[in-house]
Amino acid sequence: MGDSFFINFKSENANGVKIESKKGETVLSSFNRAGAALSAPCGGRGVCGKCRLTLLDGEVCLKENGAVPGAKKPVHIKPGGAFPACRAMPLSDITVCLPPLTAKYSAPLSVIQAERKIKRAGAAIDIGTTTVQAELIDLDTGECMETFFAPNDQRGFGADVMSRICAAKNGKLDDLFRAINNQTENLLRHYINRWNLDGIEQCAVSGNTTMLHIFCRADPSPMGEAPYAPQFLEERIFKGGELSLSARQVVMLPGISAFVGADITSGLAFIDIMNRKENSLFVDIGTNGEMAVWNESEKRLLCCSTAAGPCFEGAQISCGMSASDFIDTIALMKRTGAINAAGALAEEYSDGRRGGYPASGGIVTQKDVREFQLAKSAIYSGIKTLCASAASMPAEIEPQDFDSIYIAGGLGFFINLESAAETGLLPRFLNGGLKIKTAVCGNTSLMGAVKSMTDPSFLPRCREIIKRSSVIDLAKSEMFAREFTDNMWF
Repeated sequence: MGDSFFINFKSENANGVKIESKKGETVLSSFNRAGAALSAPCGGRGVCGKCRLTLLDGEVCLKENGAVPGAKKPVHIKPGGAFPACRAMPLSDITVCLPPLTAKYSAPLSVIQAERKIKRAGAAIDIGTTTVQAELIDLDTGECMETFFAPNDQRGFGADVMSRICAAKNGKLDDLFRAINNQTENLLRHYINRWNLDGIEQCAVSGNTTMLHIFCRADPSPMGEAPYAPQFLEERIFKGGELSLSARQVVMLPGISAFVGADITSGLAFIDIMNRKENSLFVDIGTNGEMAVWNESEKRLLCCSTAAGPCFEGAQISCGMSASDFIDTIALMKRTGAINAAGALAEEYSDGRRGGYPASGGIVTQKDVREFQLAKSAIYSGIKTLCASAASMPAEIEPQDFDSIYIAGGLGFFINLESAAETGLLPRFLNGGLKIKTAVCGNTSLMGAVKSMTDPSFLPRCREIIKRSSVIDLAKSEMFAREFTDNMWF
């Protein structure tokens, strides 16, 4: 076995499992090739520190740019030591300790007590860049029987869309596909076994355009550079066997553009934005910040997408807080003078003794604040640019003309609007400054996927939304560039 070693891993979820590591291959690359999920938000660049493992047996050597900057000799890690998987190469068979998996299944108590037989079952899945969420649906009643939430098993290839696209371009498409395909199949088999189902009649899948390309093994590489052309945007229907999935039929929902995907179409159709007879703003906050303005008199939808990065999913935040807690903490730091208008930590927190601002969820470092500034400015500037573009439409819309505003996404469900406005993540008018009705909606992408299986009018509504949509390219917007610089300030 001179050209390869075995990696054995132990955790509270799995013991005695082993994968092969080829000679000269990092531990992270071995995990990714084997389809074993290991978090690496930075895509294996060695900057986030979140792929650290504990070595229980054997020996590894850290590659260049490892944990000891400037070291002239290779750094060897012995049993008991911790190491970044993205920089470590096994020198022998090794055994490592994995962090616990965070997949969560839950079923409503009333459903568990009923223990009834589900005659027709459907699975709705939202594939986010960072997380995968799903619901098992009784198609005869529309009732949710069980929910699922877990990190996306592609996380070892990076935390954002562009890192996944780059991985695909570099020959990792099959590995990316295998990661999400295995995760989906395991989920479907869990539902079938847990509920003693005859099968899954339909699986409805929503997500951003890149995630849906990878889901069906379509190459997303062309979306990595101009003209950012997706292979498809329309809904796609497969027999489950075509994707090696335990469902009779798999339906992928349609998207609007390369960076305004099915997750947004699904959310807009779920809230039925076209039929509310009002001017509306829809904002989905996550790794990507997508937003849309509905102009009621024009019957037109104007959309855009901005790369907020993984900050709001915790990927670049060293303190480990949830995104909603992190926003509240930044707001508190601003109020108490712990940071100034430029985002610099006060001297008492930046002198090296404390390492940063002590918060209930951990230490907030200067780097954490800078990551937040980049992310919040992207969202805020996108909203302002979109609103300005809507105001130049034949039937003008100003911010005060919005009748309703919808905040969606995983973060959107927990967000404190006052903290978001105070930190400059959202414009002040979203917090009711102009007496606008603001609704925090949660994961509308998943809700729409559920609706697509129970409402025959849902997919036609999605198609009509797409027909009435146009997209602004913020990368070409001079206003967005100016706003982004200005809105870095607190």
